Amino acid sequence: MQEKIFMLAIVSLCFCSIHSTTVQFHNRCGYRVQVIRTANGQQPALECSLGSGGSCSRGYNSNGMNFKNGWGGKTLAEFTFHTWKNLDFYDLSVIVGYDTPMRISSSTGGPTVTCTSRGCPDAYQFPADNIKNHGTRAGGTFKVDFCP
Repeated sequence: MQEKIFMLAIVSLCFCSIHSTTVQFHNRCGYRVQVIRTANGQQPALECSLGSGGSCSRGYNSNGMNFKNGWGGKTLAEFTFHTWKNLDFYDLSVIVGYDTPMRISSSTGGPTVTCTSRGCPDAYQFPADNIKNHGTRAGGTFKVDFCP
């Protein structure tokens, strides 16, 4: 019996130490935004459908996911959560094209990145454009603004 209680306490401690990172999506566009999540090994999914001025929030623990506007969206907000040294990594990408202005800001001190045109200097322009990737302490809140 004591062994079961000890194991339950250990499992509880493990779950308590895992904190999800929150992503808040805000639509500042003058049109509806469909926030689509694409993740490694998963089918694309609709996270939220936001009217102009709308917002929603979600918590994430897994890594390797992107968010875009619409099923055929091109501008990507890319994230890897809770990875190396308990960091979250993020960036904007226009590698496949540009269609929606976006901004990512972090509550844990990472730099704000903004993309309002195809040639935006804050976004990945080609696959090895790694200086555009940013890391910050895991478990905070990211704000993704569409049409900042």
